Amino acid sequence: MKNGMMDHYRHPRISIVGILASLVLLCCSVTSSAQVLLHSDEMASSGSNTSHNIVRDGDGVLHCVSLERNAADEMTLIVQSSSDGGATWSTQPPNLNDDDSGLFDPDPASQCSVAIDDQGILHVLWGRYTYPSYFRQFYRRFDPATGERSDIIEISTITGAPLNARTSAMDIVIDGNNTVWISGHHPSSWVEHLLRSDQPYAADDSFTDLGAISPSASAQNTRLAVDAGGRIHCTFYRNIGEGQYEHRIYDPVGAWQLDSFVLGNTDGSNDYFGWVSSDALGSVHCAYVVDAATASPLWSFRYRRWDEINGWSDETSLFDATSDQFTGIASYRIFNIGCDETSGTVHAVYRDLANEGALVLAQKLDTSPEFEFVEQLQPTTLGQHAYIYPTIRGTLYPAFNNTSFGLDLTYQHREIPGVPPYSLIYHDASAGSVIRFVRGDGNEDGSFNVADIVFGLNALFVPGGVTPNCIESCDINDDGGFNIADMVYGLNALFVPGSTPPDAPYPTCGADPLDNTLDCPTTSAACP
Repeated sequence: MKNGMMDHYRHPRISIVGILASLVLLCCSVTSSAQVLLHSDEMASSGSNTSHNIVRDGDGVLHCVSLERNAADEMTLIVQSSSDGGATWSTQPPNLNDDDSGLFDPDPASQCSVAIDDQGILHVLWGRYTYPSYFRQFYRRFDPATGERSDIIEISTITGAPLNARTSAMDIVIDGNNTVWISGHHPSSWVEHLLRSDQPYAADDSFTDLGAISPSASAQNTRLAVDAGGRIHCTFYRNIGEGQYEHRIYDPVGAWQLDSFVLGNTDGSNDYFGWVSSDALGSVHCAYVVDAATASPLWSFRYRRWDEINGWSDETSLFDATSDQFTGIASYRIFNIGCDETSGTVHAVYRDLANEGALVLAQKLDTSPEFEFVEQLQPTTLGQHAYIYPTIRGTLYPAFNNTSFGLDLTYQHREIPGVPPYSLIYHDASAGSVIRFVRGDGNEDGSFNVADIVFGLNALFVPGGVTPNCIESCDINDDGGFNIADMVYGLNALFVPGSTPPDAPYPTCGADPLDNTLDCPTTSAACP
């Protein structure tokens, strides 16, 4: 019930509950500190153009891909893994790049991104991008469980891109069929193309070039997201007029959407940047930056939401900063967004330059018109590049990499502006986000099954029986109360073909989409 009171119906004559009265709540706690240093050196980054650099596998193990300048002066492309929710990390033995793909100077590896498939295999994209005339892009698969690595594939060779064709292409995603999608280096400078693997999992190392992402002119800093219908959403900077941040869709069934949609104009040469994410409700979320123009003294960071029926929403402000506040920061790569795939809640991390440069976390519920402050992640400082390149883990596919399983962030920290070493920081922001649970999972073991019905009956009818940690998870029929009707609903959902399953969040962890939680003081123990 939504008034916060729990209907406790006690009935001593239900003997099955008495038999099972000794059941106790099993808690699966995850030990992790909020901020952990991944590594510190002259690089310690995934690069300024990375999309996702951290993923979660089906066993809950986190994997982070980044570049490290080691003691031998090699620029190694490394994978670090954590099996304890981010508290401790270990570096996988083999680095992923070699002599030809950026291990040594000159023109070392400088950018990387990663995706994960439903078998737990990492798909890694990286580049040797040195302005003005050395650009090469590479791809490789890596199995963290076995250490097995595929051959290194040079994407630039597949597309025929020469060294002097300039690019910022550095995004890779995987759809529900385990097809691999890449924003790729192309023979024409700053004209990124969309590539699709010819087989699921890119098993034969071959890709098809699907053409330019932009309908004309350039496409730079392309971001990719797969929606619930399998379409590929591309957001990118297009160098026409004053410069525009745009969106275009590729439908694997049809082809390219004819025209692109202008999300936001920019006025200047270097403020072309944005992020895109998708949820299971059919929405795509985008945030982008519009710089300070003559007529407007603001750097404005804005958000829009897309769905198939309504298209793009009006703009919502993420945050603004004046030109004076932005002076000396010299980087617009200070923000990122992700979304809870189950509830549609949008998470944003950014440097709050209007309040002296703190690194903060904000969120926007699916039903809310605005972003709301959640917590400060790092203290105020206007030090140049103090906190940059933030990323948020989470993709729609595969399901075990959903953001609803934990709000995992990374960012680069520079103690002294412009002076190495730099530090790559992991931050577990789950505790500061909305309460998450699985509807029906009353005993918090991570799934909804008959044990939850027994747990609920015990809580309702056995004097001195168990007390749910999260009453909302026991409200299986989502009618606002916890009572015998939930047990009947749950039995039907489990055993009667065609019955309606529990409402969201289900079957994976997430927030209550209606934000009307009964009594859940903390996130479920089954939601790391």
